[in-house]
Amino acid sequence: MFKIKFRSMVLTGSIIIATFFNSASAQDGQAGTESNFHLGFGARALSAGRAFTAVADDPSAIYWNPAGLEQVYQQSFTFFHSSLPEGTMFNFISYAFPTLNIGTIGFAIGRIGTGDIVARNIDQVSSEQEFSWDEYQAFIAYAKKLPWNITSGATVRIIRRGFSNLDTELYSGDLIDYGVGFDLGFMYTPSGFTSPFLRDWNLGLNIRNLFAPQLKEGDQIDAFPLSIRFGILRKLYFSGGGNNINVMLDLDYSQERDMMFNMGLEYKFKELGMLRAGLDGSSPTFGAGAKYSFLQIDYAFGGSKYSEIISPLHSVSLTFNFGLNRDELQEIVEAKRRAEEERVIAEIREADRQKFITEHMKNADEYFENGEWLDAIVEYQQVISQDPFNNHAQIMIDSADVRLQDQFDARQNVAIEEALDKERAKINQQFVNERFERGRLLLEQKLYNEALIEFNRALERSPGDETIIGAITTTRRRLNQEITNLLQASRREYQGGNYSEALRLITDARMLGGDNAEILNEVEILSQRYKLAQKIQQGLGLYEIGEYDQALQIFEQAMSIDPSDELLRQYYERTRVETEGKTEELPSNVERRYLEGVDKFLKGKYQEAIIIWEEIRKEYPYNKKIIRAIEGAKERMERAQK
Repeated sequence: MFKIKFRSMVLTGSIIIATFFNSASAQDGQAGTESNFHLGFGARALSAGRAFTAVADDPSAIYWNPAGLEQVYQQSFTFFHSSLPEGTMFNFISYAFPTLNIGTIGFAIGRIGTGDIVARNIDQVSSEQEFSWDEYQAFIAYAKKLPWNITSGATVRIIRRGFSNLDTELYSGDLIDYGVGFDLGFMYTPSGFTSPFLRDWNLGLNIRNLFAPQLKEGDQIDAFPLSIRFGILRKLYFSGGGNNINVMLDLDYSQERDMMFNMGLEYKFKELGMLRAGLDGSSPTFGAGAKYSFLQIDYAFGGSKYSEIISPLHSVSLTFNFGLNRDELQEIVEAKRRAEEERVIAEIREADRQKFITEHMKNADEYFENGEWLDAIVEYQQVISQDPFNNHAQIMIDSADVRLQDQFDARQNVAIEEALDKERAKINQQFVNERFERGRLLLEQKLYNEALIEFNRALERSPGDETIIGAITTTRRRLNQEITNLLQASRREYQGGNYSEALRLITDARMLGGDNAEILNEVEILSQRYKLAQKIQQGLGLYEIGEYDQALQIFEQAMSIDPSDELLRQYYERTRVETEGKTEELPSNVERRYLEGVDKFLKGKYQEAIIIWEEIRKEYPYNKKIIRAIEGAKERMERAQK
């Protein structure tokens, strides 16, 4: 790099930069093959031997692996500083903005530079002229989760490099050039494995300079080489809870030098303190970090195999986390979704209410015009049930009631006049009136079977009374219509997966059906079908969270309902296989906490269940039951979001 041919002076600044950055990590004989920013940014990464490709879970992922930005839990700023030899400053500021649905966006700017460089001629004689050199890189990054636990990311880099205040025989002023580069990153997190040897891995891939920037320096072109880093992360958890070790390995390939290896270890104590060590090539690195509330401080100390030229580096990072985290954002989105659902449901219910009122008002007016007073009264009562202050319905009820009573009294008076024993006929009339009135009240309350009993008792004392016969006919028609409505509503609930409500409605229909064989047969068929579907749903839910014993009991109950169902039999057999597996027993207090999560899961509160189980997993990281429960809840939550 920096092969600028000036006759009258040697640029001390470029010697400093070239000596440090092209020898600090390149192999012997391969100087001049690295970017000035090849060390990377972030004290956490530097202290772990720069083996950060598969970790990359903070804003510095913009450099190490843009796909890692999707692991950032909430908005974060990272400030990084490192002092290089001869007063050269190395700084980096990055910001990550995670969203729930459209991925994570990141911005960063890095600078390396030195000033007050004294120009010297070929004889090393100082002049009064001073100049400076610096390089800026601005980063714009984006990451998004893809199916199959793969995350992709991309970074666009805008580079500015140059000298300022030059005064030479060949050039006077500023010598600056710009370039643009493009990086691509991927991260894969395997899931679904129960074996402790196959869990808690991360794989990362970062392809840097996929679109390579080129900068002109004097009469030379500096082209950035293609670089590929592949990283592996293995998380090891301790049974104490909250403590773990990250084992990291990076393979770093560049077109213009040999393969390099980077290794690192990071010990975390309850997410409060961190100790790190690593090997950057053959150079040891060390560091530590502390986290409290919204702030994390990291320190890195790195040696070099060129220690006779360059002293070890001290680097510091400050990371600030602020704003709502992903879970809180999810809660807000869920609250908005529920509010919108409630609004839509309220609108639908109001539309249905108005439709109900209109239809029953129309029917009531038609019955009234036809002199069918009892039917009119029942229909107006339906209107009043949804619109208690409907004056028209109130007036029409009173009018129909008077006319019905007049009609009933007229027929009863005729019966008294025709009776030989008028006193007995009056007593009989009083009994009929009481039963008829009671039947009317029961009919208005939709107690159809009870109303039929009262009307029939009245008819026994007044055989052939057309008003009573009409009331019985009306009641039976209403009863059949109510049963039909219940069956239709039950089918709708069943189709919507609300099996409990479907069973409740079908039970109401059975109670109304009485001794109607056709209705009872249909009700029984639907009831068995709903019970079976409900059992299968409960069993599958318990199976997904690893509650195999309970799931097996549910499936056995379902088999007793319909042993011929082939799909049910498959679920049953799979669950029997799982019950043979062994798992770590939990203490009674932890088991109670686990069951709280099960209750949340069955109520559809998947995120709350996950939080409970994740707390338990910190103490029991390899418990098969806890792992399967978390995986099942996450799958349910993803399906619900879709």
